[in-house]
Amino acid sequence: MNALMAAICIAWAGFSFLFYRGLYHRRVRHAAYAEFARATFTAVQAHFPELKSKSSSLVIDKGFGVKNDEAWQEALHTFISHRVVSELSPRTRDSLKASPSASKDFSTLTVNLVLTLVAHQSMPETYNLTEAIASIEEPEDPFSFLSGTPKFKPQKEVLTRLAIAVLAVGLMGGASPSNAASGEAFSPLSACSALADIDGFQPNKSGYVELYDGIFSCATPYKELGNQALPNNIALYGRGNASEVTRVKLMLNVNVSSHGAQDAKLLASLCTRMITNVTGNPASDLEQKIAQGKPFRQPFHGYSVYLDRTLWGTGKGYELNCGIATQNNKE
Repeated sequence: MNALMAAICIAWAGFSFLFYRGLYHRRVRHAAYAEFARATFTAVQAHFPELKSKSSSLVIDKGFGVKNDEAWQEALHTFISHRVVSELSPRTRDSLKASPSASKDFSTLTVNLVLTLVAHQSMPETYNLTEAIASIEEPEDPFSFLSGTPKFKPQKEVLTRLAIAVLAVGLMGGASPSNAASGEAFSPLSACSALADIDGFQPNKSGYVELYDGIFSCATPYKELGNQALPNNIALYGRGNASEVTRVKLMLNVNVSSHGAQDAKLLASLCTRMITNVTGNPASDLEQKIAQGKPFRQPFHGYSVYLDRTLWGTGKGYELNCGIATQNNKE
């Protein structure tokens, strides 16, 4: 009898431990979800019109019900890695960097919440955290609850590694911001900080971050050009692998078409300065050509310099991308 009672007590103690551990992990996870959702909502609210436009203009309809959304998915991942991550506290960013499971929770919640918000015709005034969690997690079964591990719905789980390997800009490869040799890839530090001496072009706190499958990127905050309700804005982006950047560009989002020409001139000035800073070669001869806003691509000291233009599906704006890339850059 004593042995039976002892076994029952041990079993009960074990169950109680697992039960309260499950409660603790769920509370911690939901608290993290709350911060992820707050950061996501804040970032989407600030850039809703552009995201809304890109969600349609970057999806190619190939007919017969087949759509190619790779460009939109990449834009979505870039937005989350640079705009949403920068809204998180330093402590949370560190936890994402250190924990693959936390990063997976972050990726799954944020990707699906962004898609939910962008699906609305206009930016919602708020969001429902309980509904957001219920949309990605399966109802808890005893095993998942006791283990403290969420069971995501198959179509909602995000496997790409967003917010992993978040690096401080000062630690990017340990490199100094020196110019690249002709045709060679750039160091993350030199590319991401190409315009850091200009106010508003300091790299985001998220640093040089992995978007997915070994593709890394960095960005600066959007610099607003004007005081309209939704002004034109510009930001710098770098892209490459874990150790080097193969493309660096400036993206000008034109929301106010009447200011497009004057802001294209600013883009030209900044882009030629960026090219000079990363290569060490004067690029002022390109300024007038870029300012015209007409797409082109031409060689430049072993690199490829380009300007492209993308009209948004809504017809309410467009973007200009001015950049420099290595010959082996693939996008």
